[in-house]
Amino acid sequence: MPKPRLVTIGPSHYCEKARWALERAGIEYDEEAHVPIFHYAASLGRHGQRTTPLLVTPHGTLRDSTDVLRHADKFVDASERLFPMDQPLLDEVVALEDLFDRKLGPATRRLAYFHVIDDARAMREMFGARVPASERALLRVALPVVVAVLRRGLRIDAEGARKSEERLLQVFDEVETKIADGRRFLVGDRFSAADLTFAALAAPVLAPPAYGWPLPGLDERSLARRALVDRFRSRPAGRFALGLYERERRRSVPTAPLRVIV
Repeated sequence: MPKPRLVTIGPSHYCEKARWALERAGIEYDEEAHVPIFHYAASLGRHGQRTTPLLVTPHGTLRDSTDVLRHADKFVDASERLFPMDQPLLDEVVALEDLFDRKLGPATRRLAYFHVIDDARAMREMFGARVPASERALLRVALPVVVAVLRRGLRIDAEGARKSEERLLQVFDEVETKIADGRRFLVGDRFSAADLTFAALAAPVLAPPAYGWPLPGLDERSLARRALVDRFRSRPAGRFALGLYERERRRSVPTAPLRVIV
């Protein structure tokens, strides 16, 4: 049986969320990564959807990162599920995961792009890694078009970055209220979808070393981005997310006795 195919925009933190869940559950997959805008041929042309990730399996297509997390839960022991069986804990996990998807993800995406979008070399390196050679070659001449579409579509400008940083600070404040008691995880006593989603979607402003796609370096060409990353890494919520990456990103978990495939 062919392996599932994960259609992605490589550096996307929502795609990182899906990668993390699949790898944690030991699910082998092939990643089909694309440059933004170029990805429409795969996502919209073949699956009728603009956004990624898409997980294409022999039994159907999962069209959202949260759906991929729920799919991964079918392959692990009950004690390792990202969505706990206890209803009060489940309700809290689902609420936090939804909050991070709606508020944190868009905010970190816009803010990170704002600090890298004018660096043509960094953009080519980030988008061109692990994509088809034809897309990498086209990107050399089409980057200004890709940048213009992203800038307009995501409203990447100074005012948008300011608003996104405000939203990001609100989410970090909320997380810091939760972890002020020294807990290791956001909900209950084990890793959940809330933790994974928070860490993955905060990653664009934290640049964790274990991120599943090459990110632009923090060198002398990126002093403003480095200052941004340093600022959020120094926050308790930033340290919490980096700790989750360090402890959990490469950790596999016990598999379920019977694998259920959809």
